Amino acid sequence: AGVLIALVFAAFLFQWRTALISLLTIPLSLVVAAFMLYLLDETFNPISFAGLAVAIALIIDDAVVGAHNVARRLREQRQANGEESTADVVLEALAEVRNPITYATFIALLAIVPVIVMEGRPGAFFEPLALAYVLAVLASMIVALTVAPALSLLLFSRGHVGRRESPILGWLSPRYDSTLSRLLRAPRPVLIAAG
Repeated sequence: AGVLIALVFAAFLFQWRTALISLLTIPLSLVVAAFMLYLLDETFNPISFAGLAVAIALIIDDAVVGAHNVARRLREQRQANGEESTADVVLEALAEVRNPITYATFIALLAIVPVIVMEGRPGAFFEPLALAYVLAVLASMIVALTVAPALSLLLFSRGHVGRRESPILGWLSPRYDSTLSRLLRAPRPVLIAAG
């Protein structure tokens, strides 16, 4: 799974620094969540692991968003021959995504509230899942707001940031934009299908 996700990051992010930051922060978030479970004297069981697995999509998103935004902003700054320091660009790029990451975390935590308030046998069964999920989401946000910026500054301050975006994203982006504009012009069928 690690090799597969590394290949996907390399294909879509098209930059080793961004992929490395993402590949380091994903397991770190999971380890922090597992350590918090350990500190709370929770046992590791299949339900706890399911909670960590459910949170993996959010963990990956938190890991990729900041690093990708830093790489994009550095690429834009270098193409415009800007005089801004790498540290300033990293801080601005991560400040752009800080609020969305925080809001996304709180929305993701709201989604688990029905499981948390369950009572009886189902509530006892799903309690480790909810706790592991909440801890993983919080750990991911903390790592995304602390470790990811430090790694970004460390890795992007040395060397040359590539000038190109991923060819896959270059091919997908116009198709996505045209599809999205068509859907926005006639949203009713999409909303009916989603409903």
